[in-house]
Amino acid sequence: MNGRARLLTRACTTGWGDWIHGELWLSPSSLVRRRLGFMATVANGKGPTVVGPLPEADVTEAAAEQIRAEHRTNKVLPLAGIASVRIHRGFASDRLGLRMQDGAQHKLLWPSVDPAYDVLVDVLAPWLQRP
Repeated sequence: MNGRARLLTRACTTGWGDWIHGELWLSPSSLVRRRLGFMATVANGKGPTVVGPLPEADVTEAAAEQIRAEHRTNKVLPLAGIASVRIHRGFASDRLGLRMQDGAQHKLLWPSVDPAYDVLVDVLAPWLQRP
């Protein structure tokens, strides 16, 4: 999973019961969600939390594994492991549902004012489930 990743939002949660924001990064091979903490959540306010051009960073496999180990809500989701995707554009928040080839399911939410939806709907189009 080495490569340049783009930061899509700093206000990503893993479900309606998860109130602590995290960063959502898109690398050439994975989606990476990294929990930030309470103070960052408060500082995010009503957003947007990311503006163009999107921040970029190098992400290595070792860094991704460290992120995954830091907290139970952190995720490293390989694009090659996706079976299907549902993505929803909402008034206040957008939602991504992933079903992986191993049967695992993941939900990610972020504020609609961040650019994540526009990027993800294009990148994840091959796995998109139409209603």
